[in-house]
Amino acid sequence: MPTPVPRRPAWVLALPIALSLLALIQARHRALKGRSALLRWIPAQEALAAGEPIYEVGEEGYPTLPVTLLLMRPFLAAGEVSGALLWAAFKLALCWALVGAALRMVSERAPPGSGAPREPLSPWAVTLVVFLSFRVLLSDVLHGNLNIPVGATIAAAGFAWSRGRPLTAGLWIGLGSALKVTPALALFFFAWKKSPRALLGVALGLTLFVLLLPALALGWERNLELVGAWTRQMVLPFLSGRELGEFQTLHTNQSLLAVLARLFTDTVAVPARPPVHPGDVSIGLSALAPGAFRALHLGASLLLLGLLWLGTRRRGVGSPRRVVGEFSLLALAMLFLSERSWKHHYVLLAWPLAYLVSHAVGPAGGSPWGRRVARAGIVWSALCFGATGSGFLGDAGSDLAEAWGVFLWGGLGLFASCGLLLHKRSESSVPLPSGGA
Repeated sequence: MPTPVPRRPAWVLALPIALSLLALIQARHRALKGRSALLRWIPAQEALAAGEPIYEVGEEGYPTLPVTLLLMRPFLAAGEVSGALLWAAFKLALCWALVGAALRMVSERAPPGSGAPREPLSPWAVTLVVFLSFRVLLSDVLHGNLNIPVGATIAAAGFAWSRGRPLTAGLWIGLGSALKVTPALALFFFAWKKSPRALLGVALGLTLFVLLLPALALGWERNLELVGAWTRQMVLPFLSGRELGEFQTLHTNQSLLAVLARLFTDTVAVPARPPVHPGDVSIGLSALAPGAFRALHLGASLLLLGLLWLGTRRRGVGSPRRVVGEFSLLALAMLFLSERSWKHHYVLLAWPLAYLVSHAVGPAGGSPWGRRVARAGIVWSALCFGATGSGFLGDAGSDLAEAWGVFLWGGLGLFASCGLLLHKRSESSVPLPSGGA
C-alpha cells in the first residue's frame, strides 16, 4: 500500500496566493502606465490585421513568429488594461504549474508505476525554491512578454517525458519552438536519447503551430510570406554571424554571446545614464577581431553543448527527479546559447533549484558529497542573482555586475552543480516504454 503524501501546512499555500495578488496589483499598475510588453505589440497586431509587413521594418521588426501574435490577440481584444491583467493572470497560472511540476517530480525518485513512495520536500524546502525563483517569475509577469509560456512548454515536455510519453513531449517542444526558437535545442536531447517518437512530435508541433494553425487565421500565402520574412530577419543573420549591435552587447543581456562580447570586443557595456553613469562604460579585457571573436563564441558554445551531452547522455527516461535535472540543463543551455537572454528570461529557475534542494535538504538527499555540491550551487547562484538587485550593490554597482555577466555566472553555477550530480549519481534509469521511443 503506497505511503500517503503528507498534507502541507496552510501557510505554504498562502505564500503563492499572496505573491499572485501582489503580482496582479503591480501588473495593473504597469498596464495603466502602458508599460506592459503586451501593449507594446499593439502596432504589430494592427499591421498583421491590415495585411502590412511586421518584419524587416524600422530598426528591427517583430521578433517572433506570427503564432505569438495570434496567441496574444484574445487578450488584447479585452482592452488594454483588462487584457494586460488577464495576460498576467494567465502567466501566473503557468508559473505555478511549472513550479508545481518541478516540486512534484523531484519527490519521485523512481519511475511512475514502480510502486515506490513519493518523498516530498519539506514546507521550508518548498518555500526556499519559491523564494529564490519568484523574483524572476514576477519580473516576467510584470514585463508582459512570452517567456513564461515558453518555459511552461518546456516544463510540460519534461513532465510528459518523465511519464514515458515522448510523442507528447515532442509536441510541447514543437509549440515552444514556434513561440521562441531556443526550445529547438531539445532536438539534440531527443536525438542522443534515440527517441524517434519525440523527434516526430517536434516535427508535428512545428508543422501545426508554425504553418497550419496560423494559415487558418491568416491564409496560407500570407503566413508563408511572414515566416520567410521572419527567417530573413532573425535566423539568417544569426547563422551568418551578423555584426554585434546594442541588443547583443547591452549589460542587461545575460547570454553567453553578450557576456563574451562585452569582455572581448571594443563595445559599450553600460550606456551613459547620468548621474548614475556620466558616460558610456566599457569593461573589455581585449578587443578581438570579428573573426577571432566568432571563433571564441563558437568554441564556448560547442563546449557548453558537450557538457550538456555529458549530463544527459544516459539512455532511457530515468526517474522523474532525474528528468528535472536533465531538463534543467537543457533549459539553462537554451538561455546561454540564445542571442538575447535578459534576467526575466530565466523563468525555469525553479527546476534546477528544486533539483538541487532535493539533493541538499530532501528526505533522501544522497551522499554528503552530493549535498555539498547541491548546497554550493544554491548559495553561489543566490549570491550572483542577488548582485543584480540595486538594493545590494546600488544602481551603478548592479549595472556593472550585470555587465560582467553575474546572472550568467549564477546560471552556470546551477548548470555545473546539476551536471555533476547527474554525472555522478545514476538515479533509477529505465528504457523508454516498448513502442514509445
